Amino acid sequence: METGGKFYTMKGSLFLFTSLAVLGLTSCSALKEIQELINPTPPQTSTRSSVKQKEQRKLFPIEQKGKYGYINNMGKILIPPVFDQVKNFSEGLAAVKIGERWGYINETGEIVIKPEFDSVLGFSQGLAPVKKVAQRWSYINKDGEIVIQPQFEDAAYFSEGLARVTIDGNWGYIDRTGKIVIQPEYGGQTGRGFFVGELAAVRIGAGYEYGYIDQTGEVVIEAKYDFAGDFVDGLGRIQIIDRWGYIDKTGKEVITAKFEFSQDFSEGLAAVKINDKYGYIDALGNRVIQPSYDFAGKFSEGLAEVRIDDKYGYINAANEMIIEPEFDNAFAFSNGIAEVWVEGKKGYIDKIGRFVWNLSD
Repeated sequence: METGGKFYTMKGSLFLFTSLAVLGLTSCSALKEIQELINPTPPQTSTRSSVKQKEQRKLFPIEQKGKYGYINNMGKILIPPVFDQVKNFSEGLAAVKIGERWGYINETGEIVIKPEFDSVLGFSQGLAPVKKVAQRWSYINKDGEIVIQPQFEDAAYFSEGLARVTIDGNWGYIDRTGKIVIQPEYGGQTGRGFFVGELAAVRIGAGYEYGYIDQTGEVVIEAKYDFAGDFVDGLGRIQIIDRWGYIDKTGKEVITAKFEFSQDFSEGLAAVKINDKYGYIDALGNRVIQPSYDFAGKFSEGLAEVRIDDKYGYINAANEMIIEPEFDNAFAFSNGIAEVWVEGKKGYIDKIGRFVWNLSD
C-alpha cells in the first residue's frame, strides 16, 4: 500500500534499519517481512466489519511493451494497455498515470477524473487522497471535486469513518468532512495507524512505543510495545523487544510473545516464525502447521503462499502443497487468481497453478 508523504522519525528509521539488519538484507523472506511491517494490506473500506480484508478485485493490472492496462480473472484484456502506470481498482475506480500526471478511470476504462495530480491513492469510503505539484495533500470525491482542502503533509485511506493525516510531523485523524477529530500528537510507521475494530495502533509520546487509541483519541491500551498491528478477529499482533505475540482488546497477552516474527491472522490462522522456519498457529496459539517453510504468507481464498529455499508455492489449511514451488515471488489470491513472478516477469495463475496471464504475454 502506498501512503502519501515520506515522514519518518529518526527512531522510526533506526527501527527499520535495525529490522533489516536482523532479518538479513539478502533474504527474500526478510524482504517479505519488512514489506508486511511497513507496507501492509489496506483496511477494507466498509465499516460493517472489523476484520481487515482485501477488496475483491475484478480487474488486474498488466503490462505490455511498457504500457499498462487491465485483465479480468480469466486473463481477457478488458482495458487495453495504454497508460504509463496504473494502480489497483478501489470502489470502482483506479488511478492511472498519463504522462506525468495521475487521474482515475472507471471499470470500462473511461477517464472519469482528468489526470492533473502529482500523487494519488485509491478511494475509500468515497474519498481519495491526492496531491498536486507544490501543494499539500487533499481529498477528492468520485466526481473529482476537492472536498477537503490541501493542508496535510501526509494523508491516508479512510477506515471506519476516520483518516490518518500528518500535521506538523504528527499523526491526527479527520472525519469525512475534513474536521480534525483526534488532534495530531501521534506517530508510527508509514502505512499504519488505521482504525480497525474501533482501535488504531499508534506511537505515543517521545519514545518509540506503540499502544492503541479509540476513536476519541483516548489511550485504551498502554504504549509499551515495540510494534503493534491491527486487530484482526479480536487479536492484535505485538512485538516486545525481539519477540512477537498477540493481545486481545483489553491488552491481555493471549498468545505469548515468543515468536521470531508473526503475521496477522487470516482465515483463522497466522504465520509465525520459530527457529528460523515458518508454520501456522490458530487463535488459541496451537501449532496447526509445523514450522517447515522459509517464509509463509497469509491465507486468502483458502490458499497461502509459502517459500521453500528460493521458490514460492501455495498450500491449503491442511498443509497440502496445492501449487508446487516454482515462482520467484508470489502474492495472495483475489477473485480466484494470484500474481506471481518468474525471472523479473509478472503473470497471474489460477488456483491449480495454470497461467491465466502468461509471463510472456
